[in-house]
Amino acid sequence: MTLMARTLRMMHLLAAGLMLSNVALGYGVAYGFVTAARHIPWGFFSGLVIAMAHAMTVFYFAGIGVSMREEAAGRKWCAPYLDSAAKLRRGLSLVLGLAIVSLMAAIILGGGSHTRTLALWPHHAVSIAALVLNLFANWRSLVFIGANEALIRRMQEALTERGGHGGAAVGPAAPSR
Repeated sequence: MTLMARTLRMMHLLAAGLMLSNVALGYGVAYGFVTAARHIPWGFFSGLVIAMAHAMTVFYFAGIGVSMREEAAGRKWCAPYLDSAAKLRRGLSLVLGLAIVSLMAAIILGGGSHTRTLALWPHHAVSIAALVLNLFANWRSLVFIGANEALIRRMQEALTERGGHGGAAVGPAAPSR
């Protein structure tokens, strides 16, 4: 597995943990065990890490798709690999985008709720929905990153067997000299 894929997987596991811990802190605020002053900074920090993990995953899939198309240029037999990569990208982009939007909505409503401008229930409802959607997006990212790495490996092997390049253009960028 490439370093980027391992990094993204770790970021998604961290994002899931941060999301769960921040929801727990939020309920700690609701029941008086934790102050809002502790929950709010963790909410911002968690939101940044989670949004970065999701956005980096979208760009990872886009960049790998471009690399695969460049490597497959003029090789019609590579079309199934490119189709599979596009299918993975399409299956993940919408989920990650909606997860980011739901997360931002929870943070914005939290700002209104914790300053007592809004009632608390919209923040709670959207936060629970964002939690479920983001946990699903994290799980799906972990699965799709693994599937994408396997696809890259299969394409590299096929290119090597058929006398193509099969090198760094399909995987991580080659070091420049």
